[in-house]
Amino acid sequence: MNDDATSHPGPLRGLVPYVVREPRPFALVLVAGILAAAAPIAVAGLGAALVGRTVEQGRTGGTTGLTALLIAAAAGAAVSAWWQSDVSHDWAFRLLRTLRMSLFDGLARAVPGRVFGKRTGDLTAAAVSDVNTTELFFAHTAGDYVGTVLVSAVAVAVIAALSAPAALVTLAVMVLVAVVPYVLARRAGAQGRILREQSAVLGSEVVDGLQGLRELAVFGQGRAYLERLLRHTDEQHRTRMRYAGRAGLEQAVTSLLLGGGAVAALLAVADQVRTGGLEPAVAPVVVVLAIASLGPVAAVSATARTLGDVRAAASRVLAIIDHPAHVDSHGTIAASGDGRAHVRFSNVHFGYDAGTPVLRGATFDVAPGETVALVGRSGAGKTTCVNLLLRFWDPQAGSITVDGTDLRSFAVEGLHSLISVVPQDVYLFNTTVRENIRLSRPDAGDPEVESAARLATAHDFVTDLADGYDTACGEGGAQLSGGQRQRVAIARALLTRTPIIVMDEAVSNLDAESERALHEALVAVRRDHTMLVVAHRLSTIRTADRVVLLDDGRVVDSGPHEEMLSRCAAYRDLLAAQYPQA
Repeated sequence: MNDDATSHPGPLRGLVPYVVREPRPFALVLVAGILAAAAPIAVAGLGAALVGRTVEQGRTGGTTGLTALLIAAAAGAAVSAWWQSDVSHDWAFRLLRTLRMSLFDGLARAVPGRVFGKRTGDLTAAAVSDVNTTELFFAHTAGDYVGTVLVSAVAVAVIAALSAPAALVTLAVMVLVAVVPYVLARRAGAQGRILREQSAVLGSEVVDGLQGLRELAVFGQGRAYLERLLRHTDEQHRTRMRYAGRAGLEQAVTSLLLGGGAVAALLAVADQVRTGGLEPAVAPVVVVLAIASLGPVAAVSATARTLGDVRAAASRVLAIIDHPAHVDSHGTIAASGDGRAHVRFSNVHFGYDAGTPVLRGATFDVAPGETVALVGRSGAGKTTCVNLLLRFWDPQAGSITVDGTDLRSFAVEGLHSLISVVPQDVYLFNTTVRENIRLSRPDAGDPEVESAARLATAHDFVTDLADGYDTACGEGGAQLSGGQRQRVAIARALLTRTPIIVMDEAVSNLDAESERALHEALVAVRRDHTMLVVAHRLSTIRTADRVVLLDDGRVVDSGPHEEMLSRCAAYRDLLAAQYPQA
């Protein structure tokens, strides 16, 4: 992920399309930002004018109108501050929702090729922490910057009408204060990028430790893990100190400029009063306006000091969002789940890495209503065939067709109505058993869910749970055993009613009795589905209609189990090595 994070050009520019996507709320944010920046300056100016008039006249009489204006301006300042905070944060958090949805769309397009090799904590940081960090840009940058520029321009014009020297001093200080963060922008960006990467690594280490607490305890590696965690924490601490040092330097320079500007404006006004170029009663107004007008610029400068972190976070998020789809997504044919399907692999070549082929011209088919078992030694290409059928990747040569139509011609998002899968590593969400089964068909009724569970031999154990189908599975299905998780996953696949069912070692965690019951239950189901099974158990191989033997990415032979035993020496050798009892 680090490479991607550094490759996205102009990350803040990449956020602009999200800003302009909702012009009406953005317009409200701009108006609120202008009012919030202008109101305090108006209060300060009116207050100074009131003091000046009182000093000039030596009494408070005749200032009723000015006093009323001051009170109204103070109330307006309070209301505008509240309104600006409300509309900007409401808008920002809605944009964060859109941004997070775009990020998950990007991950979905890239699954699983881009996700393989990425640590869970790294992806979690992008989806949560990095997206949240962009809130600073949406809520405190876009509207504030526009409001500050407009209000500052008006303030300088008003000051210039009263005192040209004070206006020049104010304008010069504004420019210098605004420039300071950009002088150090490159350093801030580099520090922010390192900080984001270290935060992702630290988060990944924490996730690893939480998920592996049992292993750490069993093997006595808790202390070693804590030391590794502390090293990452110390590295991040040093980076944060450098980040804080740079931000502190910017703040010190900004404070020096603001203080110097206030003194310079005061001296310029005093000189004008001394030479008769400015009325004494007007002098407080000019000085206060000059100082107050620097406030919005100082606030924006403070925000700009944190933009290095925002740029780094935005770059990591946009790198995922803008990453091209992992497979060609230009297919337009809507996949139909009606009827049965004929699957054919034709001279398929594929490798995950260039120069390392996994499949070398694999050719086989699965007829409608047929169950085919893929067998072979580890690394032969069995799971790769499943991955290609699910379009996690596309073949580099050859084709995979369903009823004569190349998979690449189907719309990717519609494949779930054509193919369902029981994966080797089952993941259950931290919700009820019922909702985990219903994941494949959210509109399924409770009777359909229970019927699928019965077919998967899951109903009996589910009803024995404390809350039956409403029992929470825990994170990743931690509250269930491996065999129970697999049966829930099988029920989930059966609920879809897709014509093609893929099972990748789907019975590996079942005991012999549960496996036998499942095979018996699936007899009727198999007649109505095209089933491709990655088989690692002899019982699964024997119950298949046909066996396809893969070796080094090639189909060596295929046929019914008994025929393969009699004619294929490679098949007999495989069974002898993996299933001595055969």
